[in-house]
Amino acid sequence: MHTTKEDTNKKIVIGRIIDYIVFALFLFLMTYFFGRLVYAQTLYAGKEGGYTSDIYAYMQEMQGIDSGYSFPYPLFFGLGKLLNLFMPIEYAITIAEMALNVLAIVITKVYLEKVLEKSYSNESWYHHILITLFLYFGFVISMWWLPRFGKIHLPLKDQVFYGTYSGNPWHNATYIATRPFAIGAFFALADLIEKEDSEFNWKKGIIFGVFLLLTTLAKPSFTLVCGSTIAVICIIRLIKTRFKYIKNTSCLFICCIPTFIALAFQYLGVFGEANPNDEHGIGLDFFRVWRDANPHVIAAIFYANVFSLVSLIFLIKQNRKLFLYRFAILLFVVSVAEAGLLCEKGFRYPHFNFSWGYMHGIFFFALATIVVLLKNIFEKTIKPVFAIICIIALLSQVIAGVLYFRGLYCGLDYNTLLPYNWL
Repeated sequence: MHTTKEDTNKKIVIGRIIDYIVFALFLFLMTYFFGRLVYAQTLYAGKEGGYTSDIYAYMQEMQGIDSGYSFPYPLFFGLGKLLNLFMPIEYAITIAEMALNVLAIVITKVYLEKVLEKSYSNESWYHHILITLFLYFGFVISMWWLPRFGKIHLPLKDQVFYGTYSGNPWHNATYIATRPFAIGAFFALADLIEKEDSEFNWKKGIIFGVFLLLTTLAKPSFTLVCGSTIAVICIIRLIKTRFKYIKNTSCLFICCIPTFIALAFQYLGVFGEANPNDEHGIGLDFFRVWRDANPHVIAAIFYANVFSLVSLIFLIKQNRKLFLYRFAILLFVVSVAEAGLLCEKGFRYPHFNFSWGYMHGIFFFALATIVVLLKNIFEKTIKPVFAIICIIALLSQVIAGVLYFRGLYCGLDYNTLLPYNWL
């Protein structure tokens, strides 16, 4: 039966309508359950009984109470303080987190559609639906973990989270707060510097600079690994081209100046007097604090990045020239290096705060892998068996993520997935 162009266009329109419905439905479900989790964390903040998280100190900061920590992150805490003027702090911080998580999903949807629109010469009804489904997979996946059987102690099963980590740490409000702007900065930067020999686009540069400043004002964890990755790329390009495109590098530096100023103010407290009880600088660690959290670092890295690392085997050959993918891989490598080699001195040393940059590395490595996997599926440039293997690896982390979230939703400890009274 002959299919007319009008029939094809009708299917595309129906596909877009289905996509909007699927996107809205998943957005509602994720926001509803995530909001209930955050609200439960606020109710148990500073108390025993479950729902362990980092939220108690954040609630104190928003209320002007000394928490014993320094949080020079005005964006998230300013939003919480503003909402707290009209509602109790429990609702204020919950709504702030929910809104920022929704913003992260929406920004990701916009950029994924933009990046992948050139991957299909003839648009089909299912393209946008697949993008939406895989987008939510990226916001659900977590590390592989093994369940505990009763109170039986088995090797490697105590540390579900610490030392392994996830790109979706639902217990940490400041990570959630910084992510929408980190996502915008990631895609905007990749678009801006993809072609080293092109004229610098100031419009794109300003968009990147604004996103980078906003993510820094929310929490500088992404900025640290992103800045280091930019430095590596610029140095390699300058050496390779014998400083031919130094103008572009200088323009990129100008776009980052507001962020550099914000970072300087944020880290004034870190470089204080060398009192072991205070924050007083950044030192070299050589994976010691990481091994304290999990002595099996290589295995932990694999468990957190099963989908990305397995897919790398099948995707790197045909996508090694795709800048977004190479940028994400380099960002991931830099994040691993910073988490392993750097540490905060003083009382924050065991907190392993450089792991937050690594968690951004996990998230963006997975997100870029989703982009190239969909690109190859749309363009039919990957063998079906390889695509199936990649999708199985992805679904294994999606299932692990759903079960991990369910554990947190039921009040289990985010690190061990055990009841608080077992710990």
